Amino acid sequence: MGTRTHGFKEAIFLRMYTRDVTLIATDGEHDLSDDEKHRLAMAGVVLIDGPCAPLRTEDDKIVVPTPRGELEFDSVYTALGSVIRSELATAIGAEGTGDGCLIVDDHQRTSIPGLYAAGDVAKGLDQISHAMGEAGVAAVTIRNDIAERGILFR
Repeated sequence: MGTRTHGFKEAIFLRMYTRDVTLIATDGEHDLSDDEKHRLAMAGVVLIDGPCAPLRTEDDKIVVPTPRGELEFDSVYTALGSVIRSELATAIGAEGTGDGCLIVDDHQRTSIPGLYAAGDVAKGLDQISHAMGEAGVAAVTIRNDIAERGILFR
């Protein structure tokens, strides 16, 4: 579910794992370039315009109500993107990318000592499981950084 370049890229990515990929625009007509539409068609990706009503499950299927009818799927993958909320960090001087992500080291430290970032706000893979791993790395790093400063909790 998604559209624009983000939806296009995710559909092409998923097409490598299955021949049955449908890209559904959630709010209305797809917002794709002619080239993106052509490449999706060549990959066998079906395009469905929205808007979509709320999804529901029936038996072992996920039902997606669309203007073309109620479509049933085994799984649904969202490619909606994210809104990066890094303004506070960049306002205090944290280094970021052009799209607003914070640049972090291998331990989730930003360019500001004592400021850590994980998930969509940090430059990297925007996946929930990846964000959870980053959060774990950040938590351990915070604990270790505090211990190195001689600040221990009792």
